[in-house]
Amino acid sequence: MNQRIIANLGFLLQTAGLLTIIPIITGFIYNETAQLIPLFLTTTAFLSCGFFLNALCERKDLNVKSANTLLLLAFIILPLIGTIPYLYLNPFTSTTPIERFVNSCFESVSGFTTTGFSFISNPELLPKCILVYRSLTEIMGGVGVVFLILAFFQSKRALPRLGGVLGIENLGKNLKRMFFMVLSVYGIYIVTFTAIFCLLGYTNVVSTSTFIIDTLTGGFSPTPIAFEQYLFVIPQILIILLMFLGSVNFSFNYYLMSRKIKKLFSPEIMVFIGIMATASIVLFFVTDIGFFDSLFHVVSLASTQGIYYLNIATFSTNAVLLLIVLMAIGGCAFSMAGGIKVSRLLSLGTTLGQLIKRPFAKTPRQKRTVNTELAVLFPAVGSILFFAGVLVIFSLGFSTVGVSFEQAFFEVGSALSTTGVTMGAVSVAMPLGYKGLIIAAMVIGKVEILTILVVLVPFSVKKLRGSRIFSR
Repeated sequence: MNQRIIANLGFLLQTAGLLTIIPIITGFIYNETAQLIPLFLTTTAFLSCGFFLNALCERKDLNVKSANTLLLLAFIILPLIGTIPYLYLNPFTSTTPIERFVNSCFESVSGFTTTGFSFISNPELLPKCILVYRSLTEIMGGVGVVFLILAFFQSKRALPRLGGVLGIENLGKNLKRMFFMVLSVYGIYIVTFTAIFCLLGYTNVVSTSTFIIDTLTGGFSPTPIAFEQYLFVIPQILIILLMFLGSVNFSFNYYLMSRKIKKLFSPEIMVFIGIMATASIVLFFVTDIGFFDSLFHVVSLASTQGIYYLNIATFSTNAVLLLIVLMAIGGCAFSMAGGIKVSRLLSLGTTLGQLIKRPFAKTPRQKRTVNTELAVLFPAVGSILFFAGVLVIFSLGFSTVGVSFEQAFFEVGSALSTTGVTMGAVSVAMPLGYKGLIIAAMVIGKVEILTILVVLVPFSVKKLRGSRIFSR
């Protein structure tokens, strides 16, 4: 394996190990000594593997292929080590070692990919240190530890290339400043919203803070029964706002913190808001639910945050298809949302417009502009087609579990877009093979199929870089 990948992966594992100390501290505070053993094992595994890999190689700049390889490996190795607490505690009451391992992998992958599916029937009854651990796995994957580590160690010259690979806009030239900027912005959101909810009467700091993290990152959601405590206008408005902030690009959040209001609403943000507004109206008319309930669930699924309190299985076919489309589109680039991303739809629309204008281009400069825009067409169309292809193939496979293709389409779409909403088919009672299928869908949805193709393609990505086939 490339030494530059090993070194950066080692530092990533060290970072995960240091973050895992936080739930250990929580366990000491609440005297949850029995639950500290698996957390100590997890921290030791992260740190020891990280130090070992980091000692082998010197960190260097990553090229396109190695950056994608690191991204893929991170979302395989991190969840694999992250299964330790679930394996040790067995909150699923699994009866066989294989079932216990698969269920633990499922729960861990769901957390790191910020999907939010859970096999734990009453997560609110988990020890506080494990609740904090689950939320931290979402921060590792949702806030983008992989990107942060990459950006922290890359040269200024390499940053734009990495930004293209990972779907991140070039927000600044100082990498260290960007590193702390991203952490601080989302950290401020977590602290601020936790304080607001505590003032509203939700005074259990651990439960409230983990709920805020879950909502911001789009990870684990409370059960509909547990969510009833938030079914009031003010908490729901705050939740909608938090889901929105987690699904828009980092540029929006940065400008919001910097009070640069004029720069907030980029074309991507405006289109995203327009999609949610239109879908809310449509869902209101095709169902018998109220408009506010319609708005809440549209924002939840469009942002791929996955919080819901209505029984989606009772919705009409048209309503379910609308929700599937929302999940598939997803949120904005460089956000914690999954899906195809609104920016790709914009790129596709812009490119098609340029293609229409191409026969009428009069000057060489106009023709060069058209050719430049044409290069954006390939990754946008490729992402959409690959997403649709994986969705259909996996849905066909999942439908053999004994559910309709419509329901299978919804469940797989929820996994592939890292939304985590289920109509009931995704459960701990699934056969092991179907659990593996959903695990694969969650990982593919997080790293994206183009990333996997870059890793697996047998020839040099450098030859293809000029055509931008694999850039976002």
